[in-house]
Amino acid sequence: MENKLEKIKELLLQKSATKQLAYRSTLEVFNMLKVAAKELAEQLSLEINPKESKVEIKYFEKGDYEMHLKFSGDTLVFMMHTNIFDFPPGHFIKNNAYIKADPLREFCGMIQIYNFLADSIKFNREGDLGYLVARIYINKEQHLFIEGKRPLSFMFDDIGTCCINTTNINTILTEAMYYCLTFDLTAPPMEAMSYISLEQKNLMSYSSGMPTSKLLGFRSQSAQDMPD
Repeated sequence: MENKLEKIKELLLQKSATKQLAYRSTLEVFNMLKVAAKELAEQLSLEINPKESKVEIKYFEKGDYEMHLKFSGDTLVFMMHTNIFDFPPGHFIKNNAYIKADPLREFCGMIQIYNFLADSIKFNREGDLGYLVARIYINKEQHLFIEGKRPLSFMFDDIGTCCINTTNINTILTEAMYYCLTFDLTAPPMEAMSYISLEQKNLMSYSSGMPTSKLLGFRSQSAQDMPD
């Protein structure tokens, strides 16, 4: 019994304290992303709107753990998870020399970036899907790595050398925006839309469009067909 209590105290002092530190570190990074996204939206608006007033670039927050960056027909949704994650055996992060030197460094917070059609949010089309662009993992020392679409997954694949700074924050934002702008909505084949139910027709009337995802112009849950 005494031995177990000692182990509990050790875990609370080490692992639990590390997770709290990683959470605070991730929240700080998320707030940095908020500031940078707002500044980027303001900068692009000043440069784009005098030339094309109909192209809307807007930043807004949805509580402490979600923010949106809308640009033309796309919206990037950033969501911070409030839990801290470890990684399964065999994950590449466990072979990193930086992690091996201190295994507690592998506990990370997570910020997810999703690409939604702007109209999906505008018309509250709850059946529409957003696509995961990147998952940003941040540890207690504000080192990071990214799982996601190219080139983000290549640029930030080494948690030992990649650290949060203003340059990297701006790179993450611009690369995510560029990915969305070059990943276009395409029309579905005729065969896929030959029939609609009355429910679907009513939904189209109510929400200004068939439930839609960006990949093929209609709802699809397969991420395997997404461009890298």
